[in-house]
Amino acid sequence: MVSKKLLIITIVIVLLLIAVHTLGGYLIIYPMKPDVWTVASESRPQYILIALALFALIAWLVSHLRIKNINPKNKFLLVYSTLCGVLLTVIAYFDATTYISTRKAIIRSESEYIKQAKEDVKKDKIMYRFAGGLSIPEYDPKTRNKIDSIRKKFGISYFNTGCTVDVIDIEGQQKYKETVKPYLEKRNGKGWEEKMNREIENLEK
Repeated sequence: MVSKKLLIITIVIVLLLIAVHTLGGYLIIYPMKPDVWTVASESRPQYILIALALFALIAWLVSHLRIKNINPKNKFLLVYSTLCGVLLTVIAYFDATTYISTRKAIIRSESEYIKQAKEDVKKDKIMYRFAGGLSIPEYDPKTRNKIDSIRKKFGISYFNTGCTVDVIDIEGQQKYKETVKPYLEKRNGKGWEEKMNREIENLEK
């Protein structure tokens, strides 16, 4: 007779295994804010299905061995839940380690950008960094110089960090913007960005 308690434990472990494995798909691309489909895709669900099928085969083979007086079905559930439990522990440890490592990197990046922001505020030279690939000139040199002059009037400049998009660095850049925002509003007044952009748009006309 199948043990109901063992069956429930097995089902719970399998569901937890699937949930934790799927969560790993989010942690792989953290701190990005992906949709459900992207998370499911990054978690590679086919791998967990293969593992569950392999564990079922191993448990079925073991259930045919004579081990004390345990019912073959209970033997299957015991082996299957044990294998799934081991994999659950490994994945949970890996996911937790990945998350902690990423969080530490983000905090370190944010601290560096906050420090840089405070130094730039003192110099009245705010620099917004962004990743945008190779720069393709949209204006002639004279117009670009005028645009730079307008931005300089508002106390900012822009720097292209290249084509490599580093999500951790982006988090740091966001913290930089949050840090300098009160200073720029105090310096230029509220709505200064819209005013600056209008001046630049007038150049294009």
